[in-house]
Amino acid sequence: MLKRFSPSAWSRRSARTPRNGKKKNWSCSDSFDEAWPQPFDNSQRMWSFDRPVTIEKPLVTFPRRSIGFYALTGQSVITFKERLVKETIIEALEEIREQNPVGRILLVADNYGSHHANLTQQRADELDIEFAFIPPYSSTLNAIEPLWKDLKREISPEIFADRDHFSAFLTETFLRLSHRLSFVGSRHSFQMFKGCADHSCAMPPTRSTGREKSVGGV
Repeated sequence: MLKRFSPSAWSRRSARTPRNGKKKNWSCSDSFDEAWPQPFDNSQRMWSFDRPVTIEKPLVTFPRRSIGFYALTGQSVITFKERLVKETIIEALEEIREQNPVGRILLVADNYGSHHANLTQQRADELDIEFAFIPPYSSTLNAIEPLWKDLKREISPEIFADRDHFSAFLTETFLRLSHRLSFVGSRHSFQMFKGCADHSCAMPPTRSTGREKSVGGV
């Protein structure tokens, strides 16, 4: 099980003040999260009438985890890693900065342990990226969560020949879905992004409607 932080630990880590005592101007506020979409995901119900239908899927599993960056302003990014550790999180941050070279970036993220790692935070500072951590068990505050859900729905009816086909499908679908602003339209997600835009990213713990993920995705 991935390391999570208690509400009190979240409060200490989230209640950060600008180092120079001034408000920060963000070029964008964006969602950052990990997931593990698979070719067998069946979030979308398939119906058949008159006769049974068997769908054979040659590709059974995809070993790489997906790390997604859902940009409201800027370029969204999805990348694939064998493991979710601080080193691969740093690689993802570097890819995000490469695709978004101008301005300071604020990432709304959950409390996965590698996000809080000193090495991750040090590299994020060097890249002019800062994390805004949502309260534990409040995944509804992260706008990327419904994007992952829609991505899995689009996987359901598809058949993939191999891993390259699947990763290309994930990339194309994620980037296409990321053009929608509707994922941040929920009241909780909008409240989180508004708080970040107002330079007050630490928010009080909020009761979630569902259980927190044991893995940093959906």
